Amino acid sequence: MILSALFALSTCLAVGPASDHIVARDLDPALPGLADAGGETPVSLAPAPGVPRLFGFAELRRLGARFQLAGEPVREICFERPVSPPDPARLLAAMRRQLPEARIEILDYSRAPAPEGDLDFPLAGVRCGTSDQLWSGSVRYAASRRFYVWARVRVVVRASRVVAAQDLHPGPAIAAEQLRVETREELLSAGGYAGSLESVAGRAARLPIRAGAAIRLDWLTAPQDVVRGDRVVVEVYNGGAYLRFEAAAEASGTVGAVIPVTNPVSKKRFPARVEGKDRVSVGKGSL
Repeated sequence: MILSALFALSTCLAVGPASDHIVARDLDPALPGLADAGGETPVSLAPAPGVPRLFGFAELRRLGARFQLAGEPVREICFERPVSPPDPARLLAAMRRQLPEARIEILDYSRAPAPEGDLDFPLAGVRCGTSDQLWSGSVRYAASRRFYVWARVRVVVRASRVVAAQDLHPGPAIAAEQLRVETREELLSAGGYAGSLESVAGRAARLPIRAGAAIRLDWLTAPQDVVRGDRVVVEVYNGGAYLRFEAAAEASGTVGAVIPVTNPVSKKRFPARVEGKDRVSVGKGSL
């Protein structure tokens, strides 16, 4: 462990950013001979940020006995991990390493004094709001310790978005002609938006999508084989009898789903199983 000069605000010795333990030789100024007797032997965990670790006379005597030293401690000794308020310029630099092309504005940030170490703001730490984002990061120090920091930011990025060229309705497969791709500047989002025509075309909307809206992937599903309001072919199996006619689908569904359909002549409503594109059956297997 490497110790710096006396810590500016106290008589404690400063713990280096990479240090995880206080070792025997660090205590030599208070207990002469301990450096030779104990060397790099750890005697205590390094203190938490801003919390002094005091070695009093009684503890130093016990350490002297442990390392078979004849002498007495000459003074008490303490150690402290230096801390300072986060520097917004360093916060911004760490964020730009993750998003070098983005426009990032820091609106607010944590003021709690932090230890020296490597500053990290992973993209996974971004929580998106409607007009700004909360970005969580950390200072990595010692062997594997982290001191958590945060910043409220406004991040603007350029992104490719698949946009509905016309109103899209649930059920039918979406055609490429109903879409367009736009590159736009927008606030950094939590993701989930479609960025290519291939990720949307051929799928179906789960909910109505207005023209001009950027399409989220979770708004999409597999296309329905039968869409509510469509005319469907009904095949009825009853023993050796077979009947085929057209009816109106009263709900949407994919193959295997049971949906209600209505006979346009008798107005009778009955359940039928979806067998394929605009085809349903009654009595074929069990419903």
